[in-house]
Amino acid sequence: MPRFARLFQNAEDVVEAWRDCLRKTDVEGALALWLDDDSITCVLPEGQRLSGHTEIRGGLERMLDKRPLFLEPISCIEHATMGASIYDSTEAVYLKSKQVEADFLLNITLVLLQNDKGWRIAHLHASRSSDDYFEAPSAPHELH
Repeated sequence: MPRFARLFQNAEDVVEAWRDCLRKTDVEGALALWLDDDSITCVLPEGQRLSGHTEIRGGLERMLDKRPLFLEPISCIEHATMGASIYDSTEAVYLKSKQVEADFLLNITLVLLQNDKGWRIAHLHASRSSDDYFEAPSAPHELH
């Protein structure tokens, strides 16, 4: 089965695959995790909103330009309903492998939907978190 046709039975598998693609600077693999729909959106930490595969591809290419991102979840809460799953997490971002201290922290909300190809990302919203203090997600879904 071609890589892009992988069927994800669990939403958390998509989240792990997303982190793996960022670590490997695999733009094609990362893009394959998104729904094949023009309504997909991604909000980058600096506030830029990307819509659709073309804009998200461009954002991923700029973000991963020969520089992997290593994400380590510090805190995560999942909200699941029939056919939809939302992950609110705070993640430490490392720009180098085996780095001890994180470069910065991100609050990330991932919205995944289930279709005939399994779970796929429909929306991602990322924003910087304070390096000194972060508030762990604790309540039912709130966009940060």
